[in-house]
Amino acid sequence: MPNTGRQTPLVRIEILLLIQGLSIGMVIGPVTAALISNLPLEQAGAGSAVTNTVRQTGSVIGIAVGGTIMSIMYRRAIEPSLEGVPGPVQDQARVSAEQARHVATAVHRPTLAQAADNAFIHAMHVGAGWIAAIALLGAAVLLIALPAVGKKKGPIPEPDCEEARSSV
Repeated sequence: MPNTGRQTPLVRIEILLLIQGLSIGMVIGPVTAALISNLPLEQAGAGSAVTNTVRQTGSVIGIAVGGTIMSIMYRRAIEPSLEGVPGPVQDQARVSAEQARHVATAVHRPTLAQAADNAFIHAMHVGAGWIAAIALLGAAVLLIALPAVGKKKGPIPEPDCEEARSSV
């Protein structure tokens, strides 16, 4: 992944996010179809509900884990810059980069604002790296598990048009 920072052009970030969004979109549909296609027709609704619930739960857990990693990394990265700063300012600066910039302006310490920006960018890089590693692990699991699911069922038989008409 290309390195991004404060001076990264917005177009570059937008292209990276576009690639990420398209990648997610191209994976979710086929994976859902592969999972649902193995169910009998009368269980398709329940299967769709379960896959949707799992997808949403996974998204929420992923956001929580990513946010926790980034918060921990931000606090570790900002800590050296807080030496010699009054206690209440330290506490506010540890909360977030935005809070650190705010208190840096209030106490006239522009170096603290710069340190907060650098700590935030570092935390984003580390968090994105961990999230990418977890996503690659998930992709590996899918590559291993999905072909095995498809091999069990065999070829899909052609529907019998006369039988379908008579059952309606």
